[in-house]
Amino acid sequence: MSDATDAVRVPPSLFSLFSPEWENNPYGLYRAMRERGPVHWDEWMRTWIVLGYDEIAELSKDDRLSGARIDAFYEQLPATARTGLAPLKNALSGMMLFNEPPRHTKLRQLIRPGLTPRFIREIRPVIEELVDSLLDRAIEQGRMDVIHDFSEPLTRDVIRRLAGVPEHGAHLLAGWQGLLHEFFTQSRKEVPRLNALRRLFDEGAHGRRTGTGTDLFSKMIAGQLQRDDYGEDEIFANFLLLIDAGQATTTHLIGNAVLALIENEDQQQLLRDKPELAANAAHEFLRYDSSVQFTSRVALADIEIGGHRIERDQSVALVLGAGNRDPQHYADPDRLDVTRKASDHLSFGHGIHYCLGASLAVAEIEIAIARLLSRAADLRLAEPNPPWLESVNFRFLQRLPIHFTPIR
Repeated sequence: MSDATDAVRVPPSLFSLFSPEWENNPYGLYRAMRERGPVHWDEWMRTWIVLGYDEIAELSKDDRLSGARIDAFYEQLPATARTGLAPLKNALSGMMLFNEPPRHTKLRQLIRPGLTPRFIREIRPVIEELVDSLLDRAIEQGRMDVIHDFSEPLTRDVIRRLAGVPEHGAHLLAGWQGLLHEFFTQSRKEVPRLNALRRLFDEGAHGRRTGTGTDLFSKMIAGQLQRDDYGEDEIFANFLLLIDAGQATTTHLIGNAVLALIENEDQQQLLRDKPELAANAAHEFLRYDSSVQFTSRVALADIEIGGHRIERDQSVALVLGAGNRDPQHYADPDRLDVTRKASDHLSFGHGIHYCLGASLAVAEIEIAIARLLSRAADLRLAEPNPPWLESVNFRFLQRLPIHFTPIR
């Protein structure tokens, strides 16, 4: 019997994602777990696991579940660990993502007015220019690392402009790792970077407060600062959220999309033949292999779901990657299909925590993939089995070197 089969003997657990058998592809594990039903208790992880599309969508909108879990995790750490992680904890706990109403509503309103459809239309030419510039450097060589030469510098520069980070501070965004991953693995590696970003952020405080700041972030929030009382710590936390959510996740969404096309040559060819499918395909890439696999909540009250009772104070993991491949919602869910109508995928969340930067991420994926396919034929891996970040939650490729034939 294979190790992979052994790994899913009853009771299958999300803990199995730490094993090499599922590191490259967690979806087989999700299928095995779903055999017990769309909702069940994971004894190893001490949390409720929610795998079904409908159940995830329902619970995502249930105000009896809270995403405010940063402080609780921090307080149970030893005092020595808390001291070193305090800057990360303060940044994360001030983000709208980890708050509930009424504070969540206030924090969301800080950013939301700036991310309008009009803004997305205006920034598309900027994205296109950046994509073309990056491809100009790589295309004649017939090879590149998709992460380091293409998707990471693309999303870094888009977010640098959006967050108002001056060019002399661009190095602070290079090689960005997800702050949530760093926090929950108790890594202090990103703390010096956060401190440096805070100093840079404070330099622009006067311009933001007086309405004289010329960067996009200052313009985005100027009206809200006049209408409501926001502390500098709150503003900084959500400045970081723009960088954190808008850079790392989109970097790896593009990387995962390129890998999916290499592994599905028929879909690669279809998208070349019908480039008008690019916007539709962006959502299918998000459904097929999202860079964020699950999100955690804590029950504020008893909840009945899927024939089970989630009790107050119990943890709940909404496994977005499993819901996105639920056969009860998507036909043949393990097949990449760029013609599929998948804009209802779970990768951006549901309800009040729906990602504010969703439209920007879709635009970046659409433009990056369409432009790449128009200039590079026969995409193929330069090395087998590209490595993934060691994480049960984040589907981040550490690198993705590819070969291709330039299209002239």
